[in-house]
Amino acid sequence: MNTRGTRRVIAALGLAVTGVALVACGNQTAAGEAPSSTPTPSASAPSTTVLPPKPSTQPPTEAPTATATPTSGPTSKPVPTPSSSPSKPVVQRLANAMLLTGKEVAAADPKRGWNARPGTDDPICGKGATQGNGVQGRLVRAFTNDLDATGAQFLTRYQSPAAAKAAYEQIVATIKSCKATAPDKNRARKLTENRTLALGDATAILRWYDYPLKSDQGSEDSGFPYAVTRKGTVVSVVAFGEMGKGIAPAHWEALARKAAAKLP
Repeated sequence: MNTRGTRRVIAALGLAVTGVALVACGNQTAAGEAPSSTPTPSASAPSTTVLPPKPSTQPPTEAPTATATPTSGPTSKPVPTPSSSPSKPVVQRLANAMLLTGKEVAAADPKRGWNARPGTDDPICGKGATQGNGVQGRLVRAFTNDLDATGAQFLTRYQSPAAAKAAYEQIVATIKSCKATAPDKNRARKLTENRTLALGDATAILRWYDYPLKSDQGSEDSGFPYAVTRKGTVVSVVAFGEMGKGIAPAHWEALARKAAAKLP
């Protein structure tokens, strides 16, 4: 290569080096200067304009409202729990206050000298005439006029009113038949009273009358009145016996009413 050509090549290389140095100096940041945070928009990027949303032409839709289902809260009054066990009948305990007193007997049949006394008297128609089956309790009080008459009141208690009713009917049937202690061949017996009174749940008055036959002219008459009352689970039997005609029917009814009134 000649000298002229060599000079052209060196000149071209010098220009190129100078351009590279300029580019490097333009990319450097001065010491202590923060780099710019604002980006330079590109000339080639298209600009986009954000428009506000258009109002809707449709009517607004109402959001569904949740319907609260009312619940029943606890009541202030407790709900009674039905009992699974059947109800039991009321128990009527026997007490001495249910028995007639000597003064009450004397008031019902005055001027006879009646009073209460220890012990008991079995009536002429036997034990079956004073109590039924299934006795739950028993009380007895005896009476006398200290001459020719005695008697007693028998109280018996049963498990239920139905059992007391069965005992009452059994007692009345026994008194009506009165097969116990039948009179001998010289005497006879007949039922002179057989009626009911509206006392308690049921009351029956029955009276047996014993009398001598012609074959026994020396014997006396005898009277055996009964008053049977049922009330609830209790049965009362008042049974007397005496020589002669016995206590008058009107006085006996007064005594029966008094005995029935003392039952609970």
